[in-house]
Amino acid sequence: MIRSGIITYIIIVLACLSPNLATSVHAQNWIYRYTHIGNQKFHKGQTDKAEQYYLRLLKEAPNNSRAMFNLADAYLAKGDVKGADSLYNKVTQIETNPQVRSMAWHNRGYISQRAALQSREQEQQLLRTAIEQYKQALRLEPHSDRTRYNLALCQKQLKESTNNKQQNKQQQKQQQQQKNKQNEQQQQQKDNSNKQQDKRQDKQQTEQYMNLARQAERRALEKLKQHQPRQRSKDKNW
Repeated sequence: MIRSGIITYIIIVLACLSPNLATSVHAQNWIYRYTHIGNQKFHKGQTDKAEQYYLRLLKEAPNNSRAMFNLADAYLAKGDVKGADSLYNKVTQIETNPQVRSMAWHNRGYISQRAALQSREQEQQLLRTAIEQYKQALRLEPHSDRTRYNLALCQKQLKESTNNKQQNKQQQKQQQQQKNKQNEQQQQQKDNSNKQQDKRQDKQQTEQYMNLARQAERRALEKLKQHQPRQRSKDKNW
C-alpha cells in the first residue's frame, strides 16, 4: 500500500573529488576545505553561505560534479527549483560514479513530481517525466528504496489523475447534455408562450374588427333612417 503525499529527495552533500587535480596535494586540500565548510553551513541551515562556498569551488573547478550536486541541493533547499534541476542534469551527464548519477536522477524526478502537484494543466506530462527520471535512477542504483517508493507513488498519482480526468470529462459531458436539455425546454416554453401571445393578439384584433364592423353597420342604419321620406297624412273632410 503506497502512502499518499510523501515524496523525498536526497539532500546528502558529497565530498568533492577532482581526478584532474589528483597530482596536486595542495589543490586536493583546497577543494576538501571549501567542500567541508560548505557542507557544514548547509547542515546548519545556512544555505546562502553554503552556496557561496560551492560557487567559489566551481569557479576554480567548473566541471566538479560533486560541487554541482551540493550546490543543487542548496538551490533546492532555497526553493530555486529551476537552478537545482539544471545542475542535477549536468551531474547526470558528467559524473562517473553510478550512485551519484542515480541520486541526481532521483532528485530530478522529485522536482518533476512536486511540480506536477502544483500544475493541473501539465500534471500528467510532469508525472510521466518524473517516472522516466526515477527509472533512470533505478537503472544505476536498483536497490534504492527511496527511488522505488517515489516511483510507485508517482505511478499511483498518474493513474488517479488519468481516472479523475476521465471522470471530469464524463461529468462535463453530462452537465452539457443537461444544460442543452434545459435550454431546449426553455426555448420550447418560450415558443409556446409566443404562440399563445400571438393567438391572444389575433383574437383581440378580430374582436376589434368585429366591433368596428358593428359600429359601422349601426351608423349606416342610422343614416338610412334619417334620409327616409316622411309620409304626409290626408286631412279628413267630413
